[in-house]
Amino acid sequence: MRWTATDFERLDPRLFRAFLAVVGHESFSAAGQQIGLTQGAISQQIAKLEDRLNAQLFVRAGNRVVTTAVGRMLSDHAQAYIDHTSRFLEQLNEEFESMRGQVSYAMPESCIHAPHFGWLLDRRRDYPELVLAIELKPAEAVLADVLAGEIDFGFANRDVDHPALVCHPFCAEEYVLACAAGRVQTATPASLDELLALPLIVYPGMIDGLNVWAARHCNERDPVGAVALRTLGQFNDIRGALAMVAGDLGLTVLPRHVAAAQVAAGAIRILEGRPERAAMQPIGIVRRRDRRMSARVRRVIRWFLEMHTELQPVPEEFLD
Repeated sequence: MRWTATDFERLDPRLFRAFLAVVGHESFSAAGQQIGLTQGAISQQIAKLEDRLNAQLFVRAGNRVVTTAVGRMLSDHAQAYIDHTSRFLEQLNEEFESMRGQVSYAMPESCIHAPHFGWLLDRRRDYPELVLAIELKPAEAVLADVLAGEIDFGFANRDVDHPALVCHPFCAEEYVLACAAGRVQTATPASLDELLALPLIVYPGMIDGLNVWAARHCNERDPVGAVALRTLGQFNDIRGALAMVAGDLGLTVLPRHVAAAQVAAGAIRILEGRPERAAMQPIGIVRRRDRRMSARVRRVIRWFLEMHTELQPVPEEFLD
């Protein structure tokens, strides 16, 4: 016989589950045990498929049933149908319930003190079922987490050059050298030796900023490590380090926006260099190149990128 589209439309996809179970087990009874139906119910569903196709799907061979040529063709179609339906439902749930669930990212602590975070929270209020899981850690640890697939994306205040990563320009922050307002005898260091002679307060990620500052203001190309510093204090967060500086325990390098309130209050001052030599460092949004982003992750990244469209247009992949 010749099958037509009308014959095909008479197939009931609800029967595919029982049919595929028989194909897999080569047994009506074993198929019934797998999907919770009696052997009789399985036989009835297979009979309906055979009636609508006007073809035999199985033949008996001893204690097992063997799929016929028509049955094998139907098996390919049924499995493809089920797989396609599953993918469709997954995409449907992601797109139209996309703002339910968790988005995880990490960033250096200085980012939490920038206005961007407040802008993000304003947008997030419209999506009460969106969970933001945020960790604060130095850029090196952020990149390691992104590469390991432990977070959806991250922010890095350092250059990113890794084939497995994609970096989207986000903004830039300026690093400044800060001291207590009363430390009037200290001048802006003009060389690396003068910088390293200063009593310094260290916090996680501070050395990255110090190297950016030294490259711009001291023409230093080689990065320095912690052992080269004259460390007089350490704190595990940037605000604590800033409090040490205000208490005149030492100096530190940090983003200008973090120090702005203390400068305005007269507690600290910035050792200014030449304006044309501002120690600017780009900040990028970093993700794995091969990581599939859910709609809610794309949406949150898009929120950030829309804050600074003067750097680059929002990439097409975030406009869907």
